Amino acid sequence: MIGFGRTAAGVVAWPADAGARAALEAYLADADTSFGAAGADLRGADLTGLDLGSADLLGANLSGVRLVRANLDRAKLVGADLTAANLSGAELVRAEATAARAPAAAFRAAHLLGADLVDATLTGADLRDALLNSAVFAGADLRAADLRGASLRHCVLGTPTAPARLSGARLDGAAFEEAVGHVEGPVTVGGTTLDGPSLEAWLTDRGARITVVQGPRRA
Repeated sequence: MIGFGRTAAGVVAWPADAGARAALEAYLADADTSFGAAGADLRGADLTGLDLGSADLLGANLSGVRLVRANLDRAKLVGADLTAANLSGAELVRAEATAARAPAAAFRAAHLLGADLVDATLTGADLRDALLNSAVFAGADLRAADLRGASLRHCVLGTPTAPARLSGARLDGAAFEEAVGHVEGPVTVGGTTLDGPSLEAWLTDRGARITVVQGPRRA
């Protein structure tokens, strides 16, 4: 894929785990395969700029891994651990990340168009300026996430029984045109806390059709 590397020479740092390194080496040596690393332990790797499109990373341990400006379009990240991983500027278009765990991960300016983030954990994640259009966040945990300048146009932000959890999230400059769904607040905008009717009105003013769910917060 133009703009992404796919050679061993392009690997900044290899995974510490020998099996994961062998899987990555095999992938980079064969241009006709996708990266198959389901359940692999990729910790210690710096895969900046690599082409990992359509990779099978189901349940993989990517905690702390650098994937800056990497291609992960259509990657399978269901149940993967992305704790504190750095995916700034990465391509994750239509990535499947149901139940992925990515607390404190960096997705700044990443492209997650149409991504499946159902039940994903994104607490404290840096999503500033990310393109999240048409992504699905049903049941996603976005508490304390930084969404300033992010585009969430046409997103599905939760359902009545599985609202997106936005408590403590920062939404300054975020775009919500045609976004739909159900969310839990409160959120912070320009230093002001919004919740309930005030949050719903703020979202409506930005072209969203989102219901703010009230009631006891889950732990």
